[in-house]
Amino acid sequence: MDEITIKFGKGCVGEPFTGKDGKEYKQILIPNKDENDHSPWATFVARSNAVHEDQYGKGMWMKLPADGHTTVRKDHCVGEGADGKKIWETEKTKVSNRDLKGMVEFYKSRGKEQEEKPRESLKERLSEKKAEVSQQKHDAPQKTATKSKEASL
Repeated sequence: MDEITIKFGKGCVGEPFTGKDGKEYKQILIPNKDENDHSPWATFVARSNAVHEDQYGKGMWMKLPADGHTTVRKDHCVGEGADGKKIWETEKTKVSNRDLKGMVEFYKSRGKEQEEKPRESLKERLSEKKAEVSQQKHDAPQKTATKSKEASL
């Protein structure tokens, strides 16, 4: 059976709870990709015994079947009630476990996108940098004597 390993931080694991079937489950949070998106994070549920701590105690991991599907829940604000409280609606989406891995571990691909941008080396810009530095030296006011020299005179 082909399996997928999903890795995530300890902060993405909720408190364990008991389901209707009497088994222990944990809620796993999926952070928003956009830093400016302050809406509640999407979540999914996994068996408690399927979620493990890594060997360093810093992160968590779990294995899921590669061909399986998982239900992801996301809360959206629909509006406000008469009492001024927000009305929330939960959207449930069935996602393949391969897509779920991409959603949870999106931070890994974000780092690769930054690396792929072509970086220009300082050697290529050396003549520009030298001209800029010499221009700054000429623009700076020239002092004839410093305070320490004036004190000794």
